[in-house]
Amino acid sequence: MAENNLNLRKRMIVNTMSNYGKLLIGMMITIFLTRVLFLGLSRADYGFWALLWSIFGYSLLLDFGFGASIQKYTSESVVTKDWNKFNKIVSTVFFNYTFVSVIIMLVSVILAYNIQHIFTFESDSIEYYKRALLVFGIGSSIVFPIGFFTEILRGMQALHLRNIVEIIVAILNFTGMLLIVYFFKLDKPLIWMAIVAIGTTFISSILMGMISHRLIPELKIRWRFYDRKMLKSVMGFSMYAYLITFTNLIIFKTDQLVISIFGSVALVAIYQISSRLAETFRTFSKQFLDNLGPVSATLFAAGNKSKMAEIMIQSTRLMGFISTLFLVPLLVYVRPLLKIWLELEDITGVIVAVILLLSMYVLLFYRSTSVYMLLMANEQKKLTKIALIECIANLVLSVFLIKYLATITAYFGYSLPANGEIIGVALGTFIPNIILAVTFNLPIAVKFCETSLWTFLKTSILKTKVAGLVYITVAIALYKLIEPSNIWVILLNSGLAVIVYIAIFYMIGFEGWEKKQLKGFIATKLKLRRV
Repeated sequence: MAENNLNLRKRMIVNTMSNYGKLLIGMMITIFLTRVLFLGLSRADYGFWALLWSIFGYSLLLDFGFGASIQKYTSESVVTKDWNKFNKIVSTVFFNYTFVSVIIMLVSVILAYNIQHIFTFESDSIEYYKRALLVFGIGSSIVFPIGFFTEILRGMQALHLRNIVEIIVAILNFTGMLLIVYFFKLDKPLIWMAIVAIGTTFISSILMGMISHRLIPELKIRWRFYDRKMLKSVMGFSMYAYLITFTNLIIFKTDQLVISIFGSVALVAIYQISSRLAETFRTFSKQFLDNLGPVSATLFAAGNKSKMAEIMIQSTRLMGFISTLFLVPLLVYVRPLLKIWLELEDITGVIVAVILLLSMYVLLFYRSTSVYMLLMANEQKKLTKIALIECIANLVLSVFLIKYLATITAYFGYSLPANGEIIGVALGTFIPNIILAVTFNLPIAVKFCETSLWTFLKTSILKTKVAGLVYITVAIALYKLIEPSNIWVILLNSGLAVIVYIAIFYMIGFEGWEKKQLKGFIATKLKLRRV
């Protein structure tokens, strides 16, 4: 197959580019769909629709890390060709997911018949909302067991195929919602919207299942393959992966809870808006990381440690390039961006946004590559311990600083701006992150690559930093030269700075063989176009 003829680097490029394509199309769909739903539904209906997604979004926690296991064992099976073991793992996970789906169904029924006691409604349409919840909940339970096919495609390094399916299904979902809300203007649309949402998810899973079977003809899901001993073996990996995911959820999602308990609910709004920039930055920067899990698992199964070390060094450098590319415009223009986007001029919000952007940059550049690769190299126990340490440190430090940061700064002769206590929560996220990057992730990456600290820094980090310093200097100079009064000026200035950054990185960040390969690729494409 053509897929097998692609070398590793080209496959990673194809997957990453398709990830960005899916991301951009998904963003456009989300922007228009949000507008259609917000303007087309009553406030009660829109609020309940958002509540449904929020409630059943937690069903992802019922994955228990099996998704990461499926990805890992798929990549390993491609190397070992032990399809009997693979079928046992997949079948065991499928039937355990089926058991979990029964729990989701029962919880949905219980929620639906107690809906009036749990939530407060301003209308008398309790039965209508009850039916919508039942359809959404029972539908979610039906599609839950077959949602793992996306992980098989990730394990096969076929992300571009997964992305094609998800783009098609997103367009189908958008079309269905548009017909229900905008064209038909149904009186009580939530039930039909739930059917469309669940139906398109079901179609997505079925299509991915068909593609998975085509890529792996040996794939079979049978009750006779169910193996409790295999479940114990899989759980040995999946529970650690689950704990890492769970601790990340706490790190990223509990800041608002800390603020609402030890500050006030009103302060959550400022923090939430500021954190959205960091989340957007993370979304755009992490698309390459989808490649590392399956690639690492495949190389680890093949015993190719030297290739894994090479991939880690090059991936760290690439993540540095990507994350720096997106960070600088957000960092330099954070204040005008918040003002133009949401009319937010609160200096506290700006400070929080800067701290969270820098924290996310540390996570992406210095930590993400080693975490993704070491997880697939059976280092899950060590990574879980570090994740738990970070989670606890984040929570304790956030609580301490929101209560005492004002006292600490006053001791040194400084005063916090209005609402400045939430800066302490942002620092509670940033400080453990950077400490662990220096004391754990960087040393373990150097050890794994069996190289010196200087060689790793020189190859993966320092050149990116030099290019980044030139980049941010140019961005700041353009900021001073042309005041960013609207989004178009910001885009123009950022675009000019980006051109300079890419040119500098090409000159000092690319290895000689990479420049040669890139020139050859461009020359080939130009010849093809002329023909």
